[in-house]
Amino acid sequence: MVADVSKKWCILLSLMFVMQVIFRCDDQIVQPMNTTDHKLYVYSNMGETLYLVDYTTVDLVKKITLDVPETVSYLGGMRLSKERNFLVFGAIGQFPDPEFGFALYNIQKESIQNVFMTDTHGYGSAYFIAARKTDEPGLFYVHFRDLGTYAIDVFEQRIVGMISDEHDFDLGKRIYHSPDGQWTVVKKDRNDEAYTELEFYPLNSDLQDASFVLNQGNRDSIAIYDFEFSDDQTLYITFQLSGGRSRRVASYFGRYNLKTQTLSRSSITFPWSLNPYYTAYSPTRDEVYTVGASDTLYVIDADAYKITEKIPLTGKITGPSRILLSPGEEIAFISCSNTDAIYVIDLNEKTVLKVIKVIHPYNMIIP
Repeated sequence: MVADVSKKWCILLSLMFVMQVIFRCDDQIVQPMNTTDHKLYVYSNMGETLYLVDYTTVDLVKKITLDVPETVSYLGGMRLSKERNFLVFGAIGQFPDPEFGFALYNIQKESIQNVFMTDTHGYGSAYFIAARKTDEPGLFYVHFRDLGTYAIDVFEQRIVGMISDEHDFDLGKRIYHSPDGQWTVVKKDRNDEAYTELEFYPLNSDLQDASFVLNQGNRDSIAIYDFEFSDDQTLYITFQLSGGRSRRVASYFGRYNLKTQTLSRSSITFPWSLNPYYTAYSPTRDEVYTVGASDTLYVIDADAYKITEKIPLTGKITGPSRILLSPGEEIAFISCSNTDAIYVIDLNEKTVLKVIKVIHPYNMIIP
């Protein structure tokens, strides 16, 4: 009898040990084998496929097929929620009167958690971004080309209100946040006159009463491709001359002093590009990185204000390319949609470390 009891206790203790190993004794969710703690998500900007890359090993971990209801399609846009726990995709209903909505991808569970439609209808494009309000983690700012700008809570699944009814086919509007949490910036492209204004709002202002506007009324005569904040109240920009004056001629680099709100133009030029020269900035290295439609990544010394490296992206096909830096700022990921590839750049050696082959990569997010 004693031997039987001892045998049962040994079996029980063995099971307990196995369970402790499996669950790590700390109630953490055990990750499946085909995932990583160093997540970099890649999206084509439209479709049903998401890719997961490990930003340290720079390996493609897996291809994710997103669940899509039969009556819904996913369209352009992948954004991160304020608490960095959900990827949010734009969704559109069926024609002839499609509704706009959202799909929420739970990063911890690695699956679509919810798809819902709003009461907004239209055929034009929409741009959205998490509002970063401390007491409203689900609040997003959404600009509809055909309707205006709205505040929508994607967790509560409701329209909070209209921010502005300003909209037009010739007005491109995008919304950004400064890394220091001080500003929400509205980039307004006046496409009919080919110039850009940057409106600066305090972070919790609900996009009301701009503190100042850069290039207001085309004062500086530029059309901005992209911009990046430094740590010292400097805004680095890539741009064209307004009114199409530099079309097929050249593209340019400069910076705004946010204290004085003045533009400094540099002697740096790039080949003209129809696609934007998207940029990234490394505070650790004090370097700006930019790439347009061509097959070259430019490295700019932000202090000396000059190009220090031109890294060839061999095989890159003409088209748009986004840039994302790893958290340690040692690697740059360049998504090249038309090439079906992500170029991985070693920023220490200034060389291409690897090329990851995926279909139409565009948006990239490290949560």
